[in-house]
Amino acid sequence: MSTSPSSASPQVNAAYYDGQTAASRAVVLSVDGSDLVLRGASFELRWPLHEVQVSERLGSTPRLLAHAVDGHCEVSDQAGLEKLLAQTGKSLDWLERMQHSLPWALAAVVLLVVSFAAAYRYLLPWGAEVLALRMPDAVLQKMGSSTLEALDKFALKPSKLDAARQQELADEFERLQALPDTRFKYRIIFRSAPEMGANAFALPDGTIVMLDELVALTPDDNEIIAVLEHERGHVERRHAMRMVLQSSAVGLVMTWYLGDVSSLLAAAPAIIAQAKYSRDMEREADEYAERALQLNALSPCLLATILDKLEAAHLAAMKTENQPPVAGPEKHTATMDYLSSHPATQERIGLLCPAR
Repeated sequence: MSTSPSSASPQVNAAYYDGQTAASRAVVLSVDGSDLVLRGASFELRWPLHEVQVSERLGSTPRLLAHAVDGHCEVSDQAGLEKLLAQTGKSLDWLERMQHSLPWALAAVVLLVVSFAAAYRYLLPWGAEVLALRMPDAVLQKMGSSTLEALDKFALKPSKLDAARQQELADEFERLQALPDTRFKYRIIFRSAPEMGANAFALPDGTIVMLDELVALTPDDNEIIAVLEHERGHVERRHAMRMVLQSSAVGLVMTWYLGDVSSLLAAAPAIIAQAKYSRDMEREADEYAERALQLNALSPCLLATILDKLEAAHLAAMKTENQPPVAGPEKHTATMDYLSSHPATQERIGLLCPAR
Protein backbone atom coordinates (compact mmCIF):
# COMPACT_ATOMS: atom_id res chain seq x y z
CA MET A 1 0.00 0.00 0.00
CA SER A 2 1.56 3.27 -1.11
CA THR A 3 1.57 6.35 1.02
CA SER A 4 0.44 9.72 -0.30
CA PRO A 5 2.95 12.56 -0.54
CA SER A 6 2.91 14.91 2.41
CA SER A 7 0.60 17.84 1.87
CA ALA A 8 3.50 20.11 2.85
CA SER A 9 5.69 18.80 0.03
CA PRO A 10 6.15 21.25 -2.88
CA GLN A 11 4.42 20.23 -6.08
CA VAL A 12 5.09 21.24 -9.66
CA ASN A 13 3.31 20.60 -12.95
CA ALA A 14 5.20 18.72 -15.67
CA ALA A 15 4.76 17.00 -19.02
CA TYR A 16 5.57 13.28 -18.88
CA TYR A 17 6.94 11.33 -21.87
CA ASP A 18 7.01 7.57 -21.44
CA GLY A 19 9.56 6.97 -24.21
CA GLN A 20 7.13 4.71 -26.08
CA THR A 21 5.07 7.36 -27.88
CA ALA A 22 5.58 11.01 -28.83
CA ALA A 23 2.52 12.06 -26.82
CA SER A 24 2.93 13.75 -23.47
CA ARG A 25 0.75 13.43 -20.39
CA ALA A 26 0.22 16.02 -17.70
CA VAL A 27 1.53 15.04 -14.29
CA VAL A 28 2.13 16.63 -10.92
CA LEU A 29 5.55 16.04 -9.37
CA SER A 30 6.16 15.76 -5.65
CA VAL A 31 8.63 14.15 -3.29
CA ASP A 32 7.70 11.35 -0.93
CA GLY A 33 10.55 10.14 1.21
CA SER A 34 13.26 8.89 -1.12
CA ASP A 35 11.02 8.86 -4.21
CA LEU A 36 9.99 11.36 -6.84
CA VAL A 37 6.27 10.83 -7.39
CA LEU A 38 4.64 11.44 -10.79
CA ARG A 39 0.85 11.57 -10.48
CA GLY A 40 -1.26 11.66 -13.63
CA ALA A 41 -5.00 11.50 -14.26
CA SER A 42 -5.09 7.71 -14.20
CA PHE A 43 -1.63 6.57 -13.13
CA GLU A 44 1.14 7.09 -10.63
CA LEU A 45 4.87 6.44 -10.93
CA ARG A 46 7.58 6.42 -8.32
CA TRP A 47 11.19 7.05 -9.28
CA PRO A 48 13.89 6.52 -6.67
CA LEU A 49 15.63 9.87 -6.32
CA HIS A 50 19.08 8.40 -6.88
CA GLU A 51 17.92 7.18 -10.32
CA VAL A 52 16.72 10.62 -11.48
CA GLN A 53 18.98 12.77 -13.67
CA VAL A 54 18.22 16.51 -13.65
CA SER A 55 19.38 18.70 -16.53
CA GLU A 56 21.16 21.98 -15.87
CA ARG A 57 19.21 25.20 -16.07
CA LEU A 58 19.62 27.13 -19.32
CA GLY A 59 17.62 30.35 -19.29
CA SER A 60 13.90 29.65 -19.58
CA THR A 61 14.38 26.35 -21.42
CA PRO A 62 12.30 23.55 -19.81
CA ARG A 63 14.29 21.34 -17.43
CA LEU A 64 14.42 17.58 -17.91
CA LEU A 65 14.05 14.99 -15.16
CA ALA A 66 15.03 11.68 -16.72
CA HIS A 67 14.70 8.07 -15.61
CA ALA A 68 16.64 5.29 -17.30
CA VAL A 69 13.57 3.07 -17.76
CA ASP A 70 10.39 5.14 -17.48
CA GLY A 71 11.10 8.08 -19.81
CA HIS A 72 11.38 11.70 -18.68
CA CYS A 73 9.49 14.80 -17.56
CA GLU A 74 9.75 18.35 -18.86
CA VAL A 75 9.23 21.17 -16.36
CA SER A 76 8.72 24.82 -17.38
CA ASP A 77 8.13 26.14 -13.86
CA GLN A 78 11.75 26.84 -12.91
CA ALA A 79 11.02 28.36 -9.50
CA GLY A 80 8.63 25.56 -8.56
CA LEU A 81 11.15 22.93 -9.64
CA GLU A 82 13.86 24.51 -7.52
CA LYS A 83 11.64 24.28 -4.46
CA LEU A 84 11.00 20.64 -5.27
CA LEU A 85 14.67 19.90 -5.91
CA ALA A 86 15.55 21.43 -2.57
CA GLN A 87 13.71 18.47 -0.99
CA THR A 88 15.75 15.94 -2.97
CA GLY A 89 19.33 17.11 -2.53
CA LYS A 90 19.48 17.81 -6.27
CA SER A 91 19.19 21.57 -5.96
CA LEU A 92 21.39 23.95 -7.91
CA ASP A 93 25.10 23.45 -7.26
CA TRP A 94 27.32 26.44 -6.52
CA LEU A 95 28.23 26.94 -10.18
CA GLU A 96 24.61 27.07 -11.30
CA ARG A 97 23.78 29.48 -8.48
CA MET A 98 26.58 31.75 -9.66
CA GLN A 99 25.25 31.63 -13.23
CA HIS A 100 21.86 32.93 -12.11
CA SER A 101 23.09 35.50 -9.61
CA LEU A 102 23.37 39.13 -10.77
CA PRO A 103 26.32 39.96 -8.46
CA TRP A 104 28.19 36.89 -9.67
CA ALA A 105 27.33 37.70 -13.28
CA LEU A 106 28.75 41.22 -12.87
CA ALA A 107 31.82 39.79 -11.17
CA ALA A 108 32.26 37.39 -14.08
CA VAL A 109 32.13 40.29 -16.56
CA VAL A 110 34.77 42.17 -14.57
CA LEU A 111 36.92 39.04 -14.39
CA LEU A 112 36.57 38.57 -18.15
CA VAL A 113 37.67 42.14 -18.85
CA VAL A 114 40.61 41.82 -16.46
CA SER A 115 41.58 38.51 -18.07
CA PHE A 116 41.58 40.03 -21.55
CA ALA A 117 43.64 42.98 -20.30
CA ALA A 118 46.12 40.66 -18.59
CA ALA A 119 46.38 38.51 -21.72
CA TYR A 120 47.06 41.61 -23.82
CA ARG A 121 49.60 42.96 -21.33
CA TYR A 122 51.45 39.73 -20.51
CA LEU A 123 50.38 36.73 -22.61
CA LEU A 124 50.57 38.46 -26.01
CA PRO A 125 54.11 39.83 -25.45
CA TRP A 126 55.22 36.45 -24.11
CA GLY A 127 53.82 34.61 -27.13
CA ALA A 128 55.37 37.16 -29.48
CA GLU A 129 58.77 36.74 -27.84
CA VAL A 130 58.64 32.95 -28.03
CA LEU A 131 57.67 33.01 -31.71
CA ALA A 132 60.15 35.75 -32.60
CA LEU A 133 63.04 33.72 -31.23
CA ARG A 134 61.96 30.73 -33.32
CA MET A 135 61.33 32.63 -36.54
CA PRO A 136 63.36 31.18 -39.46
CA ASP A 137 66.12 33.36 -40.90
CA ALA A 138 64.44 33.26 -44.31
CA VAL A 139 61.37 34.99 -42.88
CA LEU A 140 63.50 37.64 -41.16
CA GLN A 141 65.39 38.31 -44.40
CA LYS A 142 62.17 38.61 -46.38
CA MET A 143 60.70 40.95 -43.77
CA GLY A 144 63.82 43.10 -43.76
CA SER A 145 64.00 43.42 -47.53
CA SER A 146 60.28 44.18 -47.94
CA THR A 147 60.41 46.81 -45.19
CA LEU A 148 63.45 48.51 -46.70
CA GLU A 149 61.80 48.49 -50.12
CA ALA A 150 58.71 50.19 -48.71
CA LEU A 151 60.74 52.77 -46.79
CA ASP A 152 62.87 53.57 -49.84
CA LYS A 153 59.69 54.10 -51.82
CA PHE A 154 57.81 56.30 -49.37
CA ALA A 155 60.14 57.81 -46.75
CA LEU A 156 63.86 57.55 -47.47
CA LYS A 157 66.09 59.29 -49.97
CA PRO A 158 69.58 58.37 -51.20
CA SER A 159 72.37 59.34 -48.83
CA LYS A 160 74.36 62.47 -49.60
CA LEU A 161 77.41 61.24 -47.70
CA ASP A 162 80.32 60.51 -49.98
CA ALA A 163 81.13 56.85 -50.51
CA ALA A 164 84.43 57.10 -48.62
CA ARG A 165 82.72 58.40 -45.48
CA GLN A 166 80.07 55.70 -45.66
CA GLN A 167 82.74 53.03 -46.01
CA GLU A 168 84.73 54.49 -43.12
CA LEU A 169 81.80 54.23 -40.71
CA ALA A 170 80.85 50.77 -41.95
CA ASP A 171 84.45 49.57 -41.49
CA GLU A 172 84.61 50.97 -37.95
CA PHE A 173 81.50 49.01 -37.04
CA GLU A 174 82.81 45.88 -38.78
CA ARG A 175 86.04 46.00 -36.76
CA LEU A 176 84.19 45.87 -33.44
CA GLN A 177 84.40 42.66 -31.47
CA ALA A 178 80.87 41.27 -31.23
CA LEU A 179 79.40 39.85 -28.06
CA PRO A 180 79.62 36.03 -27.80
CA ASP A 181 75.87 35.57 -28.22
CA THR A 182 75.68 37.59 -31.47
CA ARG A 183 74.00 35.51 -34.19
CA PHE A 184 73.22 37.92 -37.04
CA LYS A 185 75.38 39.21 -39.85
CA TYR A 186 75.08 42.97 -40.07
CA ARG A 187 75.27 45.49 -42.84
CA ILE A 188 75.14 49.26 -42.51
CA ILE A 189 73.36 51.24 -45.20
CA PHE A 190 72.97 55.00 -45.46
CA ARG A 191 69.95 57.06 -46.35
CA SER A 192 68.71 60.63 -45.93
CA ALA A 193 65.38 61.71 -44.44
CA PRO A 194 65.36 65.32 -43.16
CA GLU A 195 61.75 65.00 -41.98
CA MET A 196 62.75 62.12 -39.71
CA GLY A 197 65.59 64.03 -38.12
CA ALA A 198 68.65 62.38 -36.58
CA ASN A 199 67.80 58.71 -36.57
CA ALA A 200 68.97 55.16 -37.06
CA PHE A 201 66.87 52.04 -37.05
CA ALA A 202 67.36 48.31 -37.42
CA LEU A 203 65.45 45.85 -39.58
CA PRO A 204 64.74 42.25 -38.51
CA ASP A 205 67.38 40.75 -40.82
CA GLY A 206 70.33 42.66 -39.35
CA THR A 207 70.26 45.64 -41.70
CA ILE A 208 70.86 48.92 -39.86
CA VAL A 209 69.77 52.09 -41.64
CA MET A 210 71.88 55.12 -40.71
CA LEU A 211 70.53 58.52 -41.67
CA ASP A 212 72.80 61.36 -42.79
CA GLU A 213 71.18 63.58 -40.18
CA LEU A 214 72.55 61.42 -37.36
CA VAL A 215 76.06 61.43 -38.84
CA ALA A 216 75.90 65.22 -39.04
CA LEU A 217 74.85 65.48 -35.39
CA THR A 218 78.23 64.50 -33.93
CA PRO A 219 81.89 64.65 -35.00
CA ASP A 220 82.70 61.69 -32.73
CA ASP A 221 82.46 58.41 -34.62
CA ASN A 222 82.45 56.47 -31.35
CA GLU A 223 79.12 58.06 -30.47
CA ILE A 224 77.75 56.82 -33.79
CA ILE A 225 79.18 53.39 -32.98
CA ALA A 226 77.28 53.51 -29.67
CA VAL A 227 74.02 54.11 -31.55
CA LEU A 228 74.80 51.22 -33.91
CA GLU A 229 75.39 48.91 -30.95
CA HIS A 230 72.05 49.99 -29.51
CA GLU A 231 70.38 49.09 -32.79
CA ARG A 232 72.24 45.78 -32.87
CA GLY A 233 70.69 45.11 -29.46
CA HIS A 234 67.23 45.54 -30.98
CA VAL A 235 68.07 42.99 -33.68
CA GLU A 236 69.60 40.42 -31.33
CA ARG A 237 66.59 40.61 -29.03
CA ARG A 238 64.20 40.32 -32.01
CA HIS A 239 62.39 43.50 -30.97
CA ALA A 240 61.12 44.42 -34.45
CA MET A 241 59.82 40.89 -35.01
CA ARG A 242 58.16 40.90 -31.60
CA MET A 243 56.45 44.22 -32.36
CA VAL A 244 55.09 42.87 -35.62
CA LEU A 245 53.71 39.81 -33.84
CA GLN A 246 52.21 41.83 -30.98
CA SER A 247 50.60 44.29 -33.37
CA SER A 248 48.82 41.55 -35.30
CA ALA A 249 46.94 39.17 -33.02
CA VAL A 250 45.56 37.33 -36.07
CA GLY A 251 49.07 37.02 -37.47
CA LEU A 252 50.30 35.72 -34.13
CA VAL A 253 47.62 33.01 -34.03
CA MET A 254 48.18 32.05 -37.68
CA THR A 255 51.91 31.76 -37.09
CA TRP A 256 51.57 29.89 -33.79
CA TYR A 257 49.12 27.24 -34.96
CA LEU A 258 49.54 27.08 -38.74
CA GLY A 259 53.02 28.38 -39.41
CA ASP A 260 51.53 30.89 -41.86
CA VAL A 261 53.65 34.07 -41.95
CA SER A 262 52.06 35.73 -45.00
CA SER A 263 49.96 38.15 -42.93
CA LEU A 264 53.04 39.12 -40.91
CA LEU A 265 55.07 39.85 -44.03
CA ALA A 266 52.27 42.03 -45.38
CA ALA A 267 51.94 44.05 -42.17
CA ALA A 268 55.62 44.32 -41.25
CA PRO A 269 56.68 47.39 -43.30
CA ALA A 270 54.00 49.67 -41.84
CA ILE A 271 54.52 48.41 -38.28
CA ILE A 272 58.32 48.66 -38.33
CA ALA A 273 58.26 52.08 -40.00
CA GLN A 274 56.22 53.41 -37.06
CA ALA A 275 58.17 51.53 -34.41
CA LYS A 276 57.27 52.32 -30.83
CA TYR A 277 59.51 50.10 -28.77
CA SER A 278 58.43 49.49 -25.21
CA ARG A 279 60.44 50.85 -22.31
CA ASP A 280 61.64 47.33 -21.53
CA MET A 281 62.82 46.83 -25.10
CA GLU A 282 64.74 50.11 -25.05
CA ARG A 283 66.40 49.17 -21.79
CA GLU A 284 67.37 45.79 -23.22
CA ALA A 285 68.95 47.50 -26.24
CA ASP A 286 70.75 49.99 -23.97
CA GLU A 287 72.08 47.16 -21.81
CA TYR A 288 73.26 45.29 -24.91
CA ALA A 289 75.05 48.40 -26.19
CA GLU A 290 76.65 48.94 -22.77
CA ARG A 291 78.11 45.42 -22.74
CA ALA A 292 79.26 45.67 -26.36
CA LEU A 293 80.98 49.02 -25.80
CA GLN A 294 82.76 47.75 -22.70
CA LEU A 295 83.92 44.66 -24.61
CA ASN A 296 85.60 47.01 -27.10
CA ALA A 297 87.15 49.23 -24.40
CA LEU A 298 84.65 52.00 -25.09
CA SER A 299 82.65 53.83 -22.46
CA PRO A 300 78.85 53.45 -22.21
CA CYS A 301 78.89 57.21 -21.60
CA LEU A 302 79.27 57.53 -25.38
CA LEU A 303 75.68 56.38 -25.78
CA ALA A 304 74.59 58.71 -22.99
CA THR A 305 76.29 61.64 -24.73
CA ILE A 306 74.67 61.00 -28.10
CA LEU A 307 71.30 60.57 -26.39
CA ASP A 308 71.78 64.01 -24.87
CA LYS A 309 72.51 65.46 -28.31
CA LEU A 310 69.53 63.66 -29.81
CA GLU A 311 67.24 65.08 -27.15
CA ALA A 312 68.52 68.60 -27.87
CA ALA A 313 67.93 68.06 -31.59
CA HIS A 314 64.46 66.73 -30.81
CA LEU A 315 63.55 69.83 -28.80
CA ALA A 316 64.96 72.11 -31.49
CA ALA A 317 62.86 70.32 -34.12
CA MET A 318 59.71 70.80 -32.05
CA LYS A 319 60.41 74.51 -31.71
CA THR A 320 60.89 74.75 -35.46
CA GLU A 321 57.51 73.05 -35.92
CA ASN A 322 55.97 75.40 -33.30
CA GLN A 323 55.06 72.48 -31.06
CA PRO A 324 55.40 72.59 -27.27
CA PRO A 325 57.91 70.23 -25.64
CA VAL A 326 56.27 66.95 -24.70
CA ALA A 327 57.12 64.81 -21.72
CA GLY A 328 56.85 61.05 -21.85
CA PRO A 329 57.84 58.38 -24.33
CA GLU A 330 54.47 57.99 -26.03
CA LYS A 331 54.11 61.55 -27.34
CA HIS A 332 55.07 62.25 -30.93
CA THR A 333 55.61 65.17 -33.25
CA ALA A 334 55.75 65.21 -37.01
CA THR A 335 59.47 64.57 -36.65
CA MET A 336 60.02 60.83 -36.28
CA ASP A 337 63.38 61.07 -34.55
CA TYR A 338 65.43 58.66 -32.57
CA LEU A 339 63.85 59.63 -29.25
CA SER A 340 60.23 59.53 -30.34
CA SER A 341 59.49 56.22 -28.67
CA HIS A 342 62.29 55.98 -26.12
CA PRO A 343 61.99 56.12 -22.33
CA ALA A 344 62.78 59.36 -20.55
CA THR A 345 66.20 60.30 -21.86
CA GLN A 346 67.63 61.48 -18.55
CA GLU A 347 66.63 58.19 -16.94
CA ARG A 348 68.49 56.26 -19.64
CA ILE A 349 71.51 58.55 -19.41
CA GLY A 350 71.65 58.02 -15.66
CA LEU A 351 71.71 54.25 -16.09
CA LEU A 352 74.35 54.33 -18.82
CA CYS A 353 76.63 56.90 -17.24
CA PRO A 354 75.97 57.34 -13.50
CA ALA A 355 78.96 59.66 -13.14
CA ARG A 356 77.36 62.36 -15.31
